[in-house]
Amino acid sequence: MWRGPLRTSVAIAVMVAASPAYAEFEIQESTIDPGETQLQYRGAWHRGLPKGEETEDVDLSLDPGDAALKQSQDFELQYSPTSFWLVALTHVFDEPADNHFRLNSIEFESQFELVTREGDGLGLAIQGGTEQPVFDAREEADPEVTIGPIVELSKSNYTLVMNPLFFREIGDKNDQEGVGFEYGWQGRKELFGERLWLAVEMFGEIEDLSNAGPFDLQQHSIGPAFYYTFGKEDDFDDELDGLDRKSKELTVSVGAQFGLTRATSDVALKIFIGYDFD
Repeated sequence: MWRGPLRTSVAIAVMVAASPAYAEFEIQESTIDPGETQLQYRGAWHRGLPKGEETEDVDLSLDPGDAALKQSQDFELQYSPTSFWLVALTHVFDEPADNHFRLNSIEFESQFELVTREGDGLGLAIQGGTEQPVFDAREEADPEVTIGPIVELSKSNYTLVMNPLFFREIGDKNDQEGVGFEYGWQGRKELFGERLWLAVEMFGEIEDLSNAGPFDLQQHSIGPAFYYTFGKEDDFDDELDGLDRKSKELTVSVGAQFGLTRATSDVALKIFIGYDFD
């Protein structure tokens, strides 16, 4: 499902405002390739994240240099049974404040492609899933369900991908009165036959749309990223008389996110490694 440097998910990482999250940043694309398997690693390291378990307890005047480094590591397996359906299973590891590195949750996601983007134009899909906390995390967070569209707009070598996502926590450990909203968007320029992407990405979350609170206590960040793909599925093999061969692809990405509010980490380094094959 890789198209150029990142033909895969980036389903936005869940960042619960009541307990600042340390999740990776992800942009999910709408295109699905049948019979494709993908292995993904996504990691994020945060610096300058406000301390405290409740938003009102966070010391927003805290010197960013005093904040402990937080991280998350996601390992995901994706498979596309058909040309319009994709399923994914993710193991989420993190290192919260005053705790050790641990398995935090298991996520199951599914995606259905509604409009296929071919070159310039529109691509549209819908995604949804569930996240189940495991082990110690069950005492801290409730299970969660998510749903939202994936929208792609492309012109020449410029592409905009938007991932609005609505979520609902199921349980008694949260204060949600309605539904939460999280988003991610990516604007990119594709170079060298789509092998290299130069991108600007933005992510954010509102825990409860019915009680959004001030902007400065929400999580919003923006920053640059690049993606590079080694190997492309549209390479040709002379021995096959020009027929398209099924090639393996390895994509790597490095980027940074800079917090726009006091409730967001000052800076986060994010890394993506993806390998896909038929």
